[in-house]
Amino acid sequence: MTHLDCAMQDDISGYRALISAVINRAVYDACALPTKNKEMSAIAKNAFEFLMGDSVSAYLDLLDIDHIFFQKNLVNNMFKDGKTKEHEFHTAKKRAFRFNYKIWHQKQAEKLIKNATYYPKND
Repeated sequence: MTHLDCAMQDDISGYRALISAVINRAVYDACALPTKNKEMSAIAKNAFEFLMGDSVSAYLDLLDIDHIFFQKNLVNNMFKDGKTKEHEFHTAKKRAFRFNYKIWHQKQAEKLIKNATYYPKND
């Protein structure tokens, strides 16, 4: 391996570490506590838009991770009760994620219904 090859590998590793950090931060942001009005915080909304939207796919592709697999596992792990491994989230964070997920999911369903609703004109 040449010096140039090593430098390119270091660049790729650096980009992957950066992408991993961005995704990791979004997961933590998705666990932000709800507001006093029992709404998602702006930070949590942005995190869910990123993590559950289509844009995360491009980032996960660079890490060789299927976005559907990632999203399903993220939700499944957050809905498991208790902390089973040291690297898993604390129960309070999981609870906040579940609360935010339910609100986000409900808002997505409302958007679909609103966009799919057709009101014919009365002639």
